[in-house]
Order: sequence, then C-alpha cells, then structure tokens
Amino acid sequence: MRLKSFHGPNLTEAMRQVREALGENAIIVATRDDDAGGIRVTAAIDEVSSPPDAAKIPEPPEGSEAVEVIAEALTRHQVPSHLAERLLATATQFANDDPVLALGAAFDTHFEFQPIIDEKPGKPLILIGPPGAGKTLCIAKFATKATLSKRPVTVFSTDLDRAGGMEQLAAFTRLLKLNLIEIEDAHALQDAIALQKGAHIFIDTAGGNPFSDRDRKEIHALVAAAGGEATLTLPAGLDASEAVDMAQEFRHLGATRLLVTRIEMVRRLGSMLRVAFDARLPFANYAASNKVTEAPQPFNPVSLARLILNKDSGVRIQDSGEKQKHKKEA
Repeated sequence: MRLKSFHGPNLTEAMRQVREALGENAIIVATRDDDAGGIRVTAAIDEVSSPPDAAKIPEPPEGSEAVEVIAEALTRHQVPSHLAERLLATATQFANDDPVLALGAAFDTHFEFQPIIDEKPGKPLILIGPPGAGKTLCIAKFATKATLSKRPVTVFSTDLDRAGGMEQLAAFTRLLKLNLIEIEDAHALQDAIALQKGAHIFIDTAGGNPFSDRDRKEIHALVAAAGGEATLTLPAGLDASEAVDMAQEFRHLGATRLLVTRIEMVRRLGSMLRVAFDARLPFANYAASNKVTEAPQPFNPVSLARLILNKDSGVRIQDSGEKQKHKKEA
C-alpha cells in the first residue's frame, strides 16, 4: 500500500487531486487543516502484488479497515460523489475498529437530526408530501403510539378529495376510539387547533404537487395554520434528482424535517441521503413496516449508520413478528 498526501484550498479540490493521481480506488486515510491554510488529505492505494521474495508491504494504517467498509457501503448505496467524499473524509478522522461509530460520527457532522419522539401537547404534527408517500399510515402510527401511551389524541384530516382517503384514516381512528375531524380549509384548521387543549394533534393532508401553484398555496396555508412547521414525508427509493427538487420546494412551503417511509422495500438509500443533504432537511424518523402498531423509528447518527452498513450485507430488517418468533425458537 502506497500513501501520499495532497493539499488544496478546500476538501473538494484536494479530493480531485487524489482521484487524478491515484484513481477511484484510492482510500482516504486522513484529512486535516493544513498549517499553511487549506486542507491536506492523505490517501492510499494498493500497488500491484510483489513477488514472494520482495520487501513486505506495510500493514494498512489503523482504522483503514473500517474506512474500507464504509467506502464500500457508500458505493453500494449509490451515494453521490460530492457527499460520499465528505462522509468518507470525516469518517477517516474518527476511524477505529467499529465502522458504525466512524460513519455515525460523519453523519453527525454533515446532517442534522430532529426526531419525532413525544411532541408537546398542543403542538400539531402535520405531515405534507406528494401523493402516495405514506402520510396517512404514518399519522395512524403516531396516533396509535400516543393512544397506547394513554395520552389524549386528536386527529385531523384535510384529505377530503382523494377516493378512500378519509375512509382509510377513519378505519384506524375507529379502532382507537378516536374522533376524526374533517377539515375543509386552513381557517377551519386554525380554529380547530385552538379548541384542542392539552391534546396531541396529528394532521393528515392530501398529497400535493409542489410544482403546482394551486397546490403550493393550499399546502402553505395549511402549514401556516398549523403553526408554520411541517414534516415532509417521502418514500425511500425515489429518483434522487426528482426527490431533491421536490424536497426543496416543500421546504419553501414550511417543511422543517424529513420522514422517510417504505425503507424496508429498497436496497439503496443514497437518494435519501442526498435529499436530506442537498435540501438541508434534518432527518426525523423512518417507517420500516406497513403495520399501524409499529411507529416510525427516530433517526440518529448511529441508527442511520447501521441502516447504511447493514442493508444487503447479511443483515435484514426484521418486523416484530419475526423477532417474537426468533425469541420463542431460542
């Protein structure tokens, strides 16, 4: 293994030099601020195997195995190069025997996390997003969790036009013995919220097209009526460029964090990382099941690292039924 250092005014330029000199297979060993200014990156590459009697090749520096695991995972998930380079460079600084902790440190550096755990009573949780993103199911999941925790819950829905939209949520609320309040416009929503004292408020909205002037006005009015903060709901596996464009538009309409759905149905999560990074949206939660009793799990740097490293690497996400089955078998 051959090591070489590169200096540039910023990380992007230094990484460009690395690729030009050592190719795409180069391994980032370390990055640091240079005393003379700019960034210095130390990279390594495996050279052609030497004959048996040749001098022994030095062992990789400590932490490089974890870095290789992370680099392979980022490639497998098709993380875009501009983001993968930053994550890998940061992970190298924290590299140890545990790639989960190293990648988690990188995520903690480059992403924000604002999970939905137990929102304060009276502060509405309103989900917005395109049609079919899973907003209604997630509202039912959050309402179920709060109800089972013996907390007062109120559920609103503005999804009055979609065929079956109200019926789907009504079926869940009937099982929970909750009232489902239909909301026709933003003014009615604002008044309805004001009447709820001490309740946990969950608001389902119709799927909207963020590129439609009409839909944009409706979404913006609803978010403003709910207090000006909304959670964008997007399914994993979308085309990265399209998803980023949508997320940026929804952010302008009041989305302040990202809830990812259908994560159990995809094999690559690079587009999800790009959406959060390029649209500057903090990660909130992820839904990995279509069961209403399984609430979306909160994102944090370590849980995100585990998702990236475990996907299609011999570890499969199990639902609660499988977990219970394995416990009984054990």
